[in-house]
Amino acid sequence: MKFFASRLATSTGTYEGITLTVENGVITQMESGHTAGAKQLIGVVVPGFVDIHCHGGGGYDLSLDPRGAEFHLRHGSTTLLASFISEPVSVIKKKISRLKLGKNLIGIHLEGPYLSNHHCGAHKKEYLISPDMDDIKEYVSSGKVNYITIAPEITGAVEAISYLARNKIKVAIGHSAAKSSDMKQAITNGAISITHFYNAMKKELDNQDCLAGYGLNQSSLYLELILDGVHIPFDLIKEIINRAPNRIIAITDAAPFAGNPDGNYQLGELPVKVSEGVARLKSNGALAGSMLTMDKAFKNAMDNLGLELVTAVNFFSTNPAKLLGENLLGDIAVGKKANFLTFDEKWNLNEVYFEGELVS
Repeated sequence: MKFFASRLATSTGTYEGITLTVENGVITQMESGHTAGAKQLIGVVVPGFVDIHCHGGGGYDLSLDPRGAEFHLRHGSTTLLASFISEPVSVIKKKISRLKLGKNLIGIHLEGPYLSNHHCGAHKKEYLISPDMDDIKEYVSSGKVNYITIAPEITGAVEAISYLARNKIKVAIGHSAAKSSDMKQAITNGAISITHFYNAMKKELDNQDCLAGYGLNQSSLYLELILDGVHIPFDLIKEIINRAPNRIIAITDAAPFAGNPDGNYQLGELPVKVSEGVARLKSNGALAGSMLTMDKAFKNAMDNLGLELVTAVNFFSTNPAKLLGENLLGDIAVGKKANFLTFDEKWNLNEVYFEGELVS
């Protein structure tokens, strides 16, 4: 199968008039000019999005129902992790064993329960615990868990981070009151990112002894950002990007009811009210995930942040694929999977291609 892109963006540049050859879902050739018989792709072509932090969408909880991944595939997430909120470990293990991975749903992100009581956000405090190494080893042996968020200051965190990193599970620091000393230990032992940067932490970018300030200056850490303008104002997002331009990963942190209208919902056991497209806990008004899809976040990035297209490709596709160590994903290049999207001139999503097949 051949595709012709009038304009195409990769992680390294933009190109005019490129023909892609796809065989068995993989890009095998890229050449200048229009090859006879190539399908015309309308609009700007970019790599499929990689969302490493997503709880669900379309009414589906991704910890229970892979149909949430199908919903997000139609919105450009050609690669996705199912993010779990904090629950009893026995429940988490049961969900891991039952969840069927496949197509764009490639693994699991455990956002809890190894979080700080001081920054629990929309996680129930009674479920927050210190890591038990037998449980940690079980997550590794499941073969399904790719990514775990841990507050490094809690008891047993450093040992858990070290074990996970040695076993190729990616570790994020988040929901944390960590001091610089805690952060140093976590990074030394393998932590590589910060969960939804600036949220569920002390909000002081110039304080070198808290998670936000220290993490912003660590060149080894990726920073997840929720680009809805609610979790972080766009002006502040611009400042963060200016200070860490090569380390940003765009995420949705989408709640299971993302894509649904305003109303009353549940996030796990917690009642949530969605009003004017913003989800908050009924109990205390805390933000309860986002209502984003990745195509909405991408449009926000282009319209409100004024990003260069190549920069946006890195934020939405290439950087998260690098974090996960997924070498076949996150870009448009020979040898990569043929996951790509087309956008119109106003950055509205036109089409989604998964391994060369039109899915939306």
